[in-house]
Amino acid sequence: MEWPLVVATFVLGIVLGYVIRTIFAKNHESNDKDEALEQTRLELSQHKQEVTDHFEDHYQQLAELTEQLNKVNKKWNEAANTLAPKNSVKPLATLTSDKAEHSKQQDQANELDSQDVIIVNPNN
Repeated sequence: MEWPLVVATFVLGIVLGYVIRTIFAKNHESNDKDEALEQTRLELSQHKQEVTDHFEDHYQQLAELTEQLNKVNKKWNEAANTLAPKNSVKPLATLTSDKAEHSKQQDQANELDSQDVIIVNPNN
């Protein structure tokens, strides 16, 4: 009579062990996925910051280049006014690096995107 009880207890232990191992394995997989997700979010955040820093650096470099180009254009225009006849002088344009001008241009571009534009060919 003891042998059937021992076998039933043994089988019940195996079944309970399997169920408990399965539950812990699922929790472990879930924890691994959460850690991987958090790592991916961190990497994405770092990448976004790197891209932002990259564009800020390029903006500063372009602003400096614009300033230098304006200086060259100003000297060119001054020399052209002094050395060339007044009617033949075509002054060089002055570029702006103002953020307000940039945002104004972006607003105008956004307005054009939201409007229907019809192009008419004057040659027809």
